[in-house]
Amino acid sequence: MENETDQDAIVDIYNLLSSDFSGNPEKLSVPERNICYIEELDNEVNMAGFRQFFLNPSGAHAQEIVSALNEIKSVSLLRITERAVGQFPNALVPKDPNTRRTVVNQIEGVSNPVWESLDNEFSQYEEDIYALMTEYARNNIGEFR
Repeated sequence: MENETDQDAIVDIYNLLSSDFSGNPEKLSVPERNICYIEELDNEVNMAGFRQFFLNPSGAHAQEIVSALNEIKSVSLLRITERAVGQFPNALVPKDPNTRRTVVNQIEGVSNPVWESLDNEFSQYEEDIYALMTEYARNNIGEFR
């Protein structure tokens, strides 16, 4: 693991935690969940964009993701994600998948162009999110298995 990049290290951590994160996230510490939240955001938005992210199960954790990005001291990715979440009424993304889908369908006329623009920003942000996540993991190493 000595020659691993920050991204490799975070992906390894995520892979170790993902089954608990998907099945029973309460088993994970807050720092472990934060790494999983951010990695899921990165995976989902890079694959399908913010609209699809909000429609998928990960979208239920939008507020936790914003908090996690704040915890790791993100600036760029935090701003992009806050703007995406801000498309929802009162910047609150519903936890319930059916309610979330209904709201996305109601706001998509206005929100889709914003989300598409943010998708482009997301794919080009220059912040080293993996370095921030690795530093966060190091600073909270006692909270990781």
